[in-house]
Amino acid sequence: MKRLAYLGLRLCLFWTIVSTADLNVCLKDMGCLKGTQLRGYEESKDFEAFMGIPFAQPPIGDLRLKNPLPAMPWQGILDASVPRDGCLQRNYFVHDWDVRGEEDCLYLNVYRPKAGKRGSESLPVMVYIHSGGFISGTAYPTVSGPEYLMDSEAIILVTINYRLGPFGFLSTGDEHMPGNFGLKDQRLALQWVQKHISSFGGDANSVTIFGHSAGGISTHYHLLSENSKNLFQKAMSFSGTAFAAFMRILKDPLAQAQKLAEHLQIKDANTLTTQALAEALRKVDAYALLYSGDILKTWDNQPIMNYRPVVEKSSPEAFFIEDPVESHLAGRIQQIPWLLGSTSRAGEGSIFLLRILDIPKWLMEFNENFLERFALALNLPEGTPPQVVTEILNLYDIQVREFNNETLIRLAEIVGDFNFHYPLYVAAASYASYANLDDNPMSIYSYEYRGAKAFSVYFTQGIEYEVGSVHMDDCLHTLRTPVLIPDFPRDSEDAAVMKRMTSLLVEFAKTGIFAKETSMKSCQANSFNMAQNQICNYFRFGGVNGAYTENIDDHVDMRAMSIWKALYL
Repeated sequence: MKRLAYLGLRLCLFWTIVSTADLNVCLKDMGCLKGTQLRGYEESKDFEAFMGIPFAQPPIGDLRLKNPLPAMPWQGILDASVPRDGCLQRNYFVHDWDVRGEEDCLYLNVYRPKAGKRGSESLPVMVYIHSGGFISGTAYPTVSGPEYLMDSEAIILVTINYRLGPFGFLSTGDEHMPGNFGLKDQRLALQWVQKHISSFGGDANSVTIFGHSAGGISTHYHLLSENSKNLFQKAMSFSGTAFAAFMRILKDPLAQAQKLAEHLQIKDANTLTTQALAEALRKVDAYALLYSGDILKTWDNQPIMNYRPVVEKSSPEAFFIEDPVESHLAGRIQQIPWLLGSTSRAGEGSIFLLRILDIPKWLMEFNENFLERFALALNLPEGTPPQVVTEILNLYDIQVREFNNETLIRLAEIVGDFNFHYPLYVAAASYASYANLDDNPMSIYSYEYRGAKAFSVYFTQGIEYEVGSVHMDDCLHTLRTPVLIPDFPRDSEDAAVMKRMTSLLVEFAKTGIFAKETSMKSCQANSFNMAQNQICNYFRFGGVNGAYTENIDDHVDMRAMSIWKALYL
C-alpha cells in the first residue's frame, strides 16, 4: 500500500508541468538535452528543469562495486523532462523496511530560472546531497523538491543521486573493492558541475554544496577529501558532521564483506582472495545483496547505519587516505565559508528512538535490557561497558531506567547530544582554532521551530510525538517533499518560515555570509568555552506553528562532553 502511494505521488509531479516547449541545452563533448518547465511553490514562478541527466556510466554488471566512470556521450537529443529513480535501497528507518530504486541510478537534475528571469550574468549554483544515512534517500523531485529554492529566481539548483548501502560502501580494504563508491559518485557529480554547469547559465566558481543528515556529513567529508578540493567554494552541513558517532570510519571492511558473502552462499567466502571475493559480489542478484544487510543488525533495525566510509590505500582515486576525524583535528581541511546547523536536542535524538516507542514488542524488549538497548540507540562504540551508560544517565539526572512517553524527551536529548550536538560543537570549535575565519566565516544555526507538520511521522506509523523540532524539520522548510509531507498552505506560518529559511540559504550561496542583516558575526576561536556551556553566537529559529521567533544565542548544554570525548576522540 505504501509503495502504491509512493508511485502515485511520483505521478503527481507531472501535474505541475506547465509547458512542453522545446528547452534545449547542449553540453560540450556529451550531447544535447531537452528539458521542461515546472511550476514553483508560488504558482506564478515557473522554472526550467533538466532531469535524469547521466553523470556516470551505469554502475551495473562489471562496474558494480567499482569507482564510477564518467558518462558516455549520447546521440541525438536526450529527453531530460522526466526524472530518474533513486538508487536501489532498503530503508531501515521506516516500519516495513521498504525497498525501492534502481541499481542504474547515477543521474542528476538541474533546475534554473526561466530565460526572462536569469539575466545575462552567471548564477550561483547550489548542489544538494540528499539525506538517508547512506542507506536510503533520493534526488527524485517529490522527495528533494526544488520549488522552494527555485522561487528565489536567484540560483541554479543541482540534486544528485549516489549509490547507497552495500552498492555504495562495501569494501575489501584494498584496490579490488576500495569502497567509498557513494562518496566518489558525489565527487564525480561535482566534477560534472564544474565542467557543464556554465551551459545552463551557472557559475562554476560559485558552487555551494549542502545537505541534511547524511548529506550534511557528506558535505563535511568533501571538505576533508583531498580529491574534492576546488570543486566548490562554500559548504553547508545540516544535522551531520564527520564527527557523528553513527557514521565513523568502518575499521574492518573486509570482515563485513565476507560476512555478507557467506550469507549469500558464496563458496569459501572467508578464504577467497579479495579479488575473487569482489568478483563474486558483482555477480550476485542485486536484491539478494541488498537484503543481506539484515544480518548486520544487532537488534530490530539497529544499528541503523551499517555501511560507512573506509580509509583507502593511497591512490589517485581514493576518497579518504586517513580517518576524516584525524584530518579535521589536524587542520587538513578545505577552508571556505561554512554553515553548520541542527534541530532541537530531543528532536535530533528522536530519530533513533521513535520507532521503538511506536511498537509495543520493541518497547518491551528495549526495557527488558535497557542499558544495552540504550547504548545501541546512543551508537556507543562496541564493547562500551554498562557502567558508562549509567554514568551518562546520572549526569542527566535520569533515575528511571525505562523508556516510555514520560521519559522520551529526556532520553532523546541525550541521544541528540551524543550523535548530533556534541559532534557539531567539536567540529566547529576545532575548526575555529586554526581556520582563517576572517576570509572564510563559519556560522551555526539551531532550527527549533515546530511547524504544523514534522518529520517525526516518517519515523513512526503516522504518530506525531511532541519532541520539538525533529531531525530533518529544517529540510521540510528548505525542500518540497510532497511524497512525505503535504504542501504548506500558502498563507500559513510554515510557508513564511520556509521563505525565511530559503532566503537565508540562498543569500549564503551568493555571499558566503549567513544572516548578514543580524548582529551575528562569524564564529571565533575564543567564543568557545565548553566549561561555561558556551559556543559562538548562533542563529536560533524558534517557536511553534503560528508563533515563529528568531534570536541570537550562545548557550548550549555540555554536561556530558567529557564522556563523549573519552569515547570518540
